[in-house]
Amino acid sequence: MKNIKAFTLAEVLITLVIIGIVAAFTVPVLITNYQKNKTCVQLKKIYSEFSQAVQMAQAEYGSPEGWDYSLPPVDFFDKYLTPFIQVSRETVSEAKQDGITYYALDGRVESSFINLTSNSFITTLASGAQVFTGLTISSTGMGKERRSFIVDINGFSKPNKLGRDLFGFTIGPFGVKPVIWNDNESNDVVRTRDDLLNGSSSYRYQCNKNSRGYWCAAVIMADGWEIKDDYPW
Repeated sequence: MKNIKAFTLAEVLITLVIIGIVAAFTVPVLITNYQKNKTCVQLKKIYSEFSQAVQMAQAEYGSPEGWDYSLPPVDFFDKYLTPFIQVSRETVSEAKQDGITYYALDGRVESSFINLTSNSFITTLASGAQVFTGLTISSTGMGKERRSFIVDINGFSKPNKLGRDLFGFTIGPFGVKPVIWNDNESNDVVRTRDDLLNGSSSYRYQCNKNSRGYWCAAVIMADGWEIKDDYPW
């Protein structure tokens, strides 16, 4: 008779325990990396869509430097962007009606830029992403004419938090740019990556977990559309 070698029950259980321990450490990392990569891909796609829309609008309305930034949000969007970007529906104040709560990166409830009133405007793109626009910053002689807006890359789905699925952008004479300034600053302000993460901001716009997170899109773009290890995920 030949002896048939096999694993004992104890050996099988030990192997399963080891596999479980390894999976417990690696699966969350894989999921997080997937979420980070998906966020960057979605954000870059939306940025590209708006950049292309602005370029096409220039053919009809001239340089963004001459656009009318005093228009109400709905009128501005309808005139300069809606004809050139794929939109599935348009609503006003829908998020407030649905009881959605938006958060800053530090976990506090955020309602500054996403101030959904009768003058605010939500555009839902074909991808399901939503665009909130309702804030115009304009000033003569200071280079501050621009339209600010927030992109929610996954619509009403959670976490609805700046720096995670909410990101700040502006349209102005410079085209489409991520938010990199305080409200009282001109368009040509310069901030390094370190400034965007931990520099000074009178409105707490920094991209860190103790601030609001409006500068996070600029950090991701500065890193080549990647989320680095020191990003406040």
